[in-house]
This record gives sequence, C-alpha cells and structure tokens, in this order.
Amino acid sequence: MKPSKTAIPVAIVGLGRAGWSIHVAELQTRRDFRIVDVADPDATRRAEAAQRLACPTHATLDALLKRTSARLVVLATPSSHHEAETLRVLRSGRHCIVEKPMTTTYAGARRMIAAARKARRRLFVHQNSRFGKEFLQLHQIAASGLLGRIFEVRATFVSYHRRNDWQTLRRNGGGLLNNLGAHVLDMTLQLLDGPVVSLTSDLQHIKDAGDSEDHAHLFMKTRRGQVADVTLSTSSALSAGPRWMLLGTCGALSSDGVTIKLCYHDPQRAPALQVIDGPAPGRKYSNDEVLPWKEETRTIASTASRGGFYDNVAGVLLHGAKMAVTPESAADSIRLIEWAREKTKFPPFKIRKSPLGPSRRNGRGGFMGASR
Repeated sequence: MKPSKTAIPVAIVGLGRAGWSIHVAELQTRRDFRIVDVADPDATRRAEAAQRLACPTHATLDALLKRTSARLVVLATPSSHHEAETLRVLRSGRHCIVEKPMTTTYAGARRMIAAARKARRRLFVHQNSRFGKEFLQLHQIAASGLLGRIFEVRATFVSYHRRNDWQTLRRNGGGLLNNLGAHVLDMTLQLLDGPVVSLTSDLQHIKDAGDSEDHAHLFMKTRRGQVADVTLSTSSALSAGPRWMLLGTCGALSSDGVTIKLCYHDPQRAPALQVIDGPAPGRKYSNDEVLPWKEETRTIASTASRGGFYDNVAGVLLHGAKMAVTPESAADSIRLIEWAREKTKFPPFKIRKSPLGPSRRNGRGGFMGASR
C-alpha cells in the first residue's frame, strides 16, 4: 500500500522474528506510516530488506540514527538491549517503539520513562496483546459489572515444546516470564482494580536449552484484596484448564481463546440472605434457594488484532490521541517479573552489550530480532 503524504517516517531496528514478521509486515500495509530505514548486523537480512523495502540499510543503530529521516524508531532487538538503545533513540530527538518486555529491570524501565519525559518524546511499548479480540472482550465484561466485583483472575497458558534459541539465555533477557509473561502479566494487571502488594512465585528450568525458566507460577494479591493466579509453562504436556477464568461476586467466566462461557445472576433478583445462628434447619448444609442463573457462550472472532496498536500510535503522533499503552503501565509487569525472580532466588540477568552499538565485537553475528 502506498503511504500518504502525511505518513509518519519510521525506521526499524532488528529484522528478526518480531522486526520482520510483525513490524515490517504490519507497516507495509498502512498508509499512515512509511519505512525509511532499517538496521540489522546480519548482511543477508539487510540485503533482503534493501530489495523488498527499497530503503537504506545500516549495520548499527548509531549509523541509522546519524542518517535517518525517521520521526519514529522501532526497536525489535534482544530484550537485554532495550534500555540502552531506547535511551539513544530518545536522545536523538525521535519517538520510540520498543518491543516487549520494555527492559529487564524495573529500575531500567523507570529510567526509560524519565528519558522520554526529558526528551519530550513518546515511548510506546509493543504490548499488542491488549488489542486482541479475546482480551478486549474479557476486559469489557469485567468492567461492565455483569459478574459483580471481580475477586480472582486466573491465567493458565501452558504447552509443551522445547526451545534452544537465543531467548533461552538469561544474558539476552530470555526466559518464559519475559517471552510470554510480559504479555500475560500485562493483561492480568488490566483486569485488576489496583496495584499488586504481595507476590509468591515459583520459577523452574525444566527442559529447554540455555539457563532461563521455562515454567513459572505466580500468586499475587492487590491492595483491594483481589487475587491473581498465573501459570505459564512450556513444560506441561497436558492442559490445566481454560486460558482465563474470572471469578466475580455474582458470576464467572472462562475463555479458551475461541469461546467465552459466562454464568451469572442478577443480585437484585436474588432473595435476601439471613444468617441462622442456631441448629441447621433439617440438618442441611445449605438452603433451598434457587438463584436466577443465566448462561451464555460468546464466540471470539479472532484472538489477534495487530492493527490496533499502530492505529493508536498514529492517532497519538498525528492527532494528539491518548496513549492506549502507557510506558508506566508496561513497567508494572516488569516490576512483577523482577519481583518473581527475587522471590524465587532465580539468578539475575547478565546484561550484554548491544551488537548494534559502538562496542560491537567483530565476528559476532548472532543477533536476531526480539521476542516471538
């Protein structure tokens, strides 16, 4: 699709799985963005981009920043590089989109937010799962009050497959919490009423190559007493139930990613319940009331909606719209990931210098795009 005259010039750094298959694929279809530069240390990927995108290519981020006309830079690089590279982009006077997780430490996330404020530039975090059809329906139902007050959220994302790529290494910012948890925890937080004030976690390295976790279980409680129970695993050969369960004071829902099942009642139509402090009538363990239950099954048309994220980015930069995903909200999931590692005494990440920076070592071409 041919960009419009007012299209936002954008540069993409990292042409791996996320950079090429998500960001390039999406931006090529839009009229409100125009890809003007790309960067990747891999010469084969640069050659492919030059042919397919007909734009200048660069081996390093610094080389791109010196020459690009981009107003916005997308960072689809390894997670351990996100903070340093985001700071360089913001200091260059450009807006920035950074892949999830926005960085590997909560302190680093705060530094990135402060840098964006100082530069008076926008920092977008690619938490695109918030725009998925499943999550949008869950969020709408929770906010509607149909289930009453939500007192527990359960998220169960499990499968069994073995990985041996760069995202299995802690030094790259890998691990299941950063790879999948950054999305699931971010969505979970949007379904809760307040900040998490207590957390218990278990992280295990079961069968992947590398040295990062491939199984994680987090149990959290918010300031208002809500509970969140999150299980993430690529080491579970059998499913452990629906992906999502929301428990409310007058109903519940479950979602398997294809359909949402609802069971609820109207508390205004329920009879008043009086406590009987004495012998149980008829020696029964419960009363004989019949609540006015309703059951529904709603179909989820699609579990993915990539366009919504870039619709918002364009709205913010072109029309002054409100950011749908603030960097502050994205940093909340980083706080939980770091907290879970501390609770489990899981060894911290070792930050590796970026191959797109000035200190790149010769002969190390192992860089691939971020996430996915």
